[in-house]
Amino acid sequence: MFAEYLRSTDVVGDEFESGSSETRVAVFASIGSPEEVIGRLMAPRPCSKSGCARPWKEGGTNKPLPGLDAAHAIAGSSGRVYERKILVKRDDKKLELISLYLVHKADGTKVLVDSNKEAHTGGLDGFRETNDVLASDDFMLVTRDITALTGRSEIVVVSGHTPPSRKPWLIGVGVALVAIIALVVITRRLRKD
Repeated sequence: MFAEYLRSTDVVGDEFESGSSETRVAVFASIGSPEEVIGRLMAPRPCSKSGCARPWKEGGTNKPLPGLDAAHAIAGSSGRVYERKILVKRDDKKLELISLYLVHKADGTKVLVDSNKEAHTGGLDGFRETNDVLASDDFMLVTRDITALTGRSEIVVVSGHTPPSRKPWLIGVGVALVAIIALVVITRRLRKD
């Protein structure tokens, strides 16, 4: 997915717009190796209330995106807010670079805030279980330890949302079967009497 991102000139929300794949690849090559580019792209970026830092001069905007104000509200006066970019491949095969905000509260709590201004706890798995921004047929390229600020984290491709649980459906079917069987038994007893 990252190789596709490096060549694509049609990434929604991209920080590097260019007219051709060749120009785009040349810009990325001037930044560093693919590992350095992905590291800089996905590194947490400190945010103030007016916007977030950019890891390079070559592209991007400091314009605040939806969710930043909610992240600062959750952080409070003593917490810190960072932006983390994730690369998403939608079910229609389009690529999109989206922002999540990492909130590190003063008490040590870590929260992710999405563009819908919804807060998610539980790291990557918690985000995948509760977000309304991505679907289970979207895929994202993201760091496994999504709330970490330092250290190297494994880059993984995972679905944007966990598949819906089938447990409630199975329980409903089980209850319906028990009700049907009970109805048949009661009907037979009434006919015999």
